[in-house]
Amino acid sequence: MSLAAKFAKRARIAAALAGERPDRLPLGLWVHFPDRDGDPADLARATIDFYRRYDLDFIKITPRMPGAIENWGATLGPYHPARGFYFIAGRPIHEPQDWYGLTHIAPDRGAQAAQLETLRLVKAELGDEAPILMTLFAPSMAASFVADDATFTRHLREEPEALTAGLNTIAQTTADFGFAALEAGADGIFLGIKHASGRVLPHAAYDALDRTFDRPVAQAFHERSTLSIVHIHGGELDFDRFAAYPMHALSWYDRVDGPQLDRARMALPGIAFAGGVDHERTLMLGTPEEIKAEVAEAAAETGGRRFVVAPGCTLPIVVPHESLRAVREAVNAVVPS
Repeated sequence: MSLAAKFAKRARIAAALAGERPDRLPLGLWVHFPDRDGDPADLARATIDFYRRYDLDFIKITPRMPGAIENWGATLGPYHPARGFYFIAGRPIHEPQDWYGLTHIAPDRGAQAAQLETLRLVKAELGDEAPILMTLFAPSMAASFVADDATFTRHLREEPEALTAGLNTIAQTTADFGFAALEAGADGIFLGIKHASGRVLPHAAYDALDRTFDRPVAQAFHERSTLSIVHIHGGELDFDRFAAYPMHALSWYDRVDGPQLDRARMALPGIAFAGGVDHERTLMLGTPEEIKAEVAEAAAETGGRRFVVAPGCTLPIVVPHESLRAVREAVNAVVPS
């Protein structure tokens, strides 16, 4: 690979984030590898092969369960046969006092150590060819995995002191792991946020969680990153909350949960977006022509500026290869305005 080609992906991403005109729209795709993510070397190999197969512009490392959730005692069941994520079979948090039992987990312990090893292996092979992102959950989202949603919400309402103690531990553990990932070669963090969805929590109830835990962690990562992406899960999103959020790009399921890209651009004109591709419907059921039309429409809705073509969330593991090739061909065909 020539020196110019080696750094083309980084230049393309940088131009898109800055609102300049890249040579073509950047493309990011990510998927779980449930049959390979139990071993760091195997996950690294699967991640690199997927990146190369579709000539992606950044690499997202997607472990089976981000962060220290397994270290805290969450046990995993089988994985979803279409989506590839693991069901949680057992959770360590049931009663309020359980939050006090969470302990800080060093980045080089347990599941986190395996995730860092995957990152180092990817970095060793790819070097500076493309930005590498490590996946993490925001503290409030991680807390809802060690406790189920109902328990988390009940403790937030009835036992805030106990929940706060747990969140402090989770936030520090998350921050330390994120910093370790950046030191190990990651260019940034892909940070999942769940509680900005009105379907999960009233927007006003998320204010303190955002202000005290999620946003400070995002800020710390962003300050050390060249590419940080925040992904907000779900619908009825508190979208305006992210107008000044510490990130380089915002990701959400724009094709279904909304807002659509053109309305999002009006609401947040200076924010870069990652999206435009309906990973559950168009990629699964659409023809190559429909997929290419969807990418072209997304480019038109954003003006092709401050925009990265990406799915609304993690790809189904059963998505047809032909659909992903169609996305790649569509990106090649679109010239930003």
